Amino acid sequence: MALESTLAIVLKSFPYGDTSKIARCYTRDFGKLSIIAKGIKTSKTLQSGYLEPMNCLSLNFYYNPKRQLQIFSKAEFSQPLLSLKYDVKKLSYGFAVVELVDRTVTGEEPHAELFHFTEDVLEAMDKSEGHLNRLFWFFEMKLLSLLGFRPHLSNCPHCQGSMESAFFSLGYGELLCGNCSVGTGMQLSQQSVAVLKALKNGSLDNVGDISFGAAERREVGGFLQQYFSFHVEGLSEVRSLRVMESILA
Repeated sequence: MALESTLAIVLKSFPYGDTSKIARCYTRDFGKLSIIAKGIKTSKTLQSGYLEPMNCLSLNFYYNPKRQLQIFSKAEFSQPLLSLKYDVKKLSYGFAVVELVDRTVTGEEPHAELFHFTEDVLEAMDKSEGHLNRLFWFFEMKLLSLLGFRPHLSNCPHCQGSMESAFFSLGYGELLCGNCSVGTGMQLSQQSVAVLKALKNGSLDNVGDISFGAAERREVGGFLQQYFSFHVEGLSEVRSLRVMESILA
């Protein structure tokens, strides 16, 4: 086994026995890995706190490609993300980001662009004084693009006509114009399509400038949920956001 070092984002962790912990991590250089930290819960070095969801780490571990569980050596924070951990909304959106990565990324295929983008979004949420839903939608749109599922927004994929208003077709898993959809599926107004285009073409620096009303908030959020549900098997909802809604209701 070789001692390896990489940047990592902890997606999920859970206890293993009385003294150990397993963490599922998304890494810059090895893709998604599961790490076992043997005896860490009784360690006097306080390493256990590093293996909590959303933590961004410089991670050292012993790697054996034939093993499903890699062996934890040590870690330190690459970004502390202190604000993210003490604000209910930020915490929920941060959990939603790592939940989506965990449920959409499979295998040990590295994707440095997606890794660094996820890290940047968590940092932006940590520093944000608002606009968390915009940041999360921006993350969803970019994630879809990186996974190869970016929705058509400029022209109808069937007739190439304009998308002044659009319907999400559950049969095709795409936005169609009014003529091709025959009025079926979830409707998005011209304003909501414009918000989606702004998210697609935006950046972390200007995503907070995107404006919309309550109707667009419902349509854009509902569309992205349905779109992910169609294109990602088993992803009917983002559980972290559902928990936040129940707490803040």
